[in-house]
Amino acid sequence: MSEPSIVNLLIVDRSRSDIDHIVKTLRGDGYQLELIQTDQAEEARSTIDYQPLDLILLRLTDELPTIAEVRLMVAEAQQDIPIVAVVDDAHREGHRPARLLEEGADNYFYLDDADHLVAVIRKELRHLQDRKREKSFEVRFKEGETRSQALLENIQEAIAYIHEGVHTYANATYLRLFGYERKEDLANIQLVHMVPPGYRDALKSVLRRSIRSGKAIEPVELVGVRSNGQTFPILLECAPTRMNDEPCTQIIVRDATPEKSPYNQQLEEMLKFDEVTGLCSRRFFLESLEIEHDGTVLYILFTDYSTIRHGMGFEALGQFMRDAASLIKPMLAPDDMAAYFAGEVFVIYAPARSSTDPSALAEHIREKIAEHNFKIGGKLLTATCCIGVYDARDSHESALQILSHADRACEAARQKGGNQIEVYTPPQEEHISERTSAAISEQDEATIHLIRDALTNGRFSLNYQPIVSFENAEEARYKVYLRIVDDAGNRQPMDKLGSVAVRHGMMGTLDKWTIIRAIAVLIEVQKSGEKPPILFVRLSRNSLSDKDFFDWLVKRFKENRLPPQLLVFEIKEDDADDCFEETRLLLRVNLRELGCGTALSHFGGKPHSERLLGELVPDYIKLDGSLIERLAKAKDENSRQAMALLTQRAHELKTQVVAAGVMTAPQMASIWQFGVTLVQGNMVAEAGEQLDFDFRQYAG
Repeated sequence: MSEPSIVNLLIVDRSRSDIDHIVKTLRGDGYQLELIQTDQAEEARSTIDYQPLDLILLRLTDELPTIAEVRLMVAEAQQDIPIVAVVDDAHREGHRPARLLEEGADNYFYLDDADHLVAVIRKELRHLQDRKREKSFEVRFKEGETRSQALLENIQEAIAYIHEGVHTYANATYLRLFGYERKEDLANIQLVHMVPPGYRDALKSVLRRSIRSGKAIEPVELVGVRSNGQTFPILLECAPTRMNDEPCTQIIVRDATPEKSPYNQQLEEMLKFDEVTGLCSRRFFLESLEIEHDGTVLYILFTDYSTIRHGMGFEALGQFMRDAASLIKPMLAPDDMAAYFAGEVFVIYAPARSSTDPSALAEHIREKIAEHNFKIGGKLLTATCCIGVYDARDSHESALQILSHADRACEAARQKGGNQIEVYTPPQEEHISERTSAAISEQDEATIHLIRDALTNGRFSLNYQPIVSFENAEEARYKVYLRIVDDAGNRQPMDKLGSVAVRHGMMGTLDKWTIIRAIAVLIEVQKSGEKPPILFVRLSRNSLSDKDFFDWLVKRFKENRLPPQLLVFEIKEDDADDCFEETRLLLRVNLRELGCGTALSHFGGKPHSERLLGELVPDYIKLDGSLIERLAKAKDENSRQAMALLTQRAHELKTQVVAAGVMTAPQMASIWQFGVTLVQGNMVAEAGEQLDFDFRQYAG
């Protein structure tokens, strides 16, 4: 049975025989009783205050406490004890059941009805157990709610609960994330007001999906708006739940700004610096040197490295390298960069703009290391180093090639006995090759110097020319152009400079610069709350032949959390033709999987252009301006039929056609008949420095 096996019973009565009758009846029904009996009010009060009781049986008679008095005793003791009135024949007429319940009794029984007694006791004990169980559940629920509330308030996740679009709860982290001081500030703010207008439809869609499915929705990338109007990227996930017995939606928001994340900051520092020496890491040094190597590299080899490692162990070796790094750091100029490159090797890059004299620095380091007394593990040590120097200012080589030359010079110094400095001099054949090429194209030298100087001094910029649609203005598109000015402030034609850069393997670096800047511009637009445009960026042959380019690109998108579809990479038809396999891999596989758009530019001038289109299937083809001009002037029906077939094939492949380089109305009319509705050229607008073109004026 559900009631307790032992019943703590208080009987308020002065008739011993009636008490014995009650006890005998209950024990006969299987109850074990812990009995307390009294006929005194004060004794009853003390028992209620200090004894554990399950039931009170109160005899109704003039000499005993009334139901109301006993009920007051129970209430003052803050106890839950059922009071059962015991009614004998003499008082049956004067105490009607309804009156007994009104006075405070939980139930009653007639003294001469044993079955009634047992039924009432069983019922009241069962109800008592139910109330205790309910109270236990309530206490545990409140404790759990308190723990949950404390957890929500102290957790690092930004959490809020939304009911009918309005915040019903937001924890402290959520308030801080969005720049609010008090929960009351969010009381009347709808969730849709926490994102810019351009992202509200996406937010509503996520909330609807969660409510309809009844399940948590995976994190989606949105943009949040702080109380001061500042925007920032967020990851939002939601799940249907209940709060205060009302259906609502739980929102979890994470700041997706890379530089705001402590984890990303820590990871970036770990990747950038070596934890043993505090110098730059090998990876960071190589990436930096790959982008800029207009300077001199020092390759420093510590010749006593192996002796310390085998004689004293790796812990002593780490101390030695730390001490050596601390000696070198004060010798460097602010523009210099030093890295822990390998086990016993430091490398230093002194750019041309640095105040450092590389030869003097090398000699200073050599002397300082040789003169210094290293105190390691309780011992005094001396050490020497060999230094290889390579002047890479006029080099067109990769970072690893530059370092290999410095390493070669360092090895030459070591073979001469150590504690020396050697400068790398290219073999005679290399001199002859360079002189021969210089004799053929002396202007290339000036161009290369101009490009390197512009990179070093920040004289590159981007211009944007709109690509308009005559059908709708929903999508803003711009072609990105790289601009360069010389040290006199004159703009230089990038067409000619670009061909020289490609010929000497430099254009890959400029492609990366353009992509990095384009991504930064798109992030700025995104932070402003506006919808970012699609930018078309051209890739050179150097990037097509660079096996590491795609991995580099993937890394940039991951670092910046930018949707890949905002960039369209275009390749000239000539380059796609000459580097077909590299182009096919990049366009049809890599970029498509990444989610970027693809385009073939200067397209349509070859007999097999249609076949190339079918093989590569880009998202866009950009018709060459000279082709459009010929169509506008020529009356050759064959040319028109060829153009019609090309555009028809593009439409079949769902490739959009862009008329590029359109300068005049007749040119526009000549391609309009072929269903071309995307147009780029000075007839629409010239390239400018801002992304501020009004695309709505051309929408039909």
